Amino acid sequence: MGTGTLEIKPKSERRFVVTRRFKTKLNEIQEIGYQLFGKNVAVSFREKILERVVLVKEFPEMYPLSRFIPSTEKKQYRNIIFEKYYVVYSVTKTTIRIITIIHQATNPKTIGKIR
Repeated sequence: MGTGTLEIKPKSERRFVVTRRFKTKLNEIQEIGYQLFGKNVAVSFREKILERVVLVKEFPEMYPLSRFIPSTEKKQYRNIIFEKYYVVYSVTKTTIRIITIIHQATNPKTIGKIR
């Protein structure tokens, strides 16, 4: 498992991709939050997650390497940890990809299969 620093291209040369899976999962979490806690709490949670995701665009190494998905010399997997959720994303020399958002209670073996 490579844990060295990955040489990242300047912001202007890096693609930032937010997957459909992430968008779908975030919408599902917001809907559950809306049903359980009300609109204001659900919207606030979504906004706080998205604030952190935007930071990744500028500072891709800000968050820790994933403990569940092995990184390589060419691709790092990292997690934004917020409340009881992980936002899983990958970083290569040219691309930052926001992959998904999952609850921390998810089986680590399941997390390890995310790519």
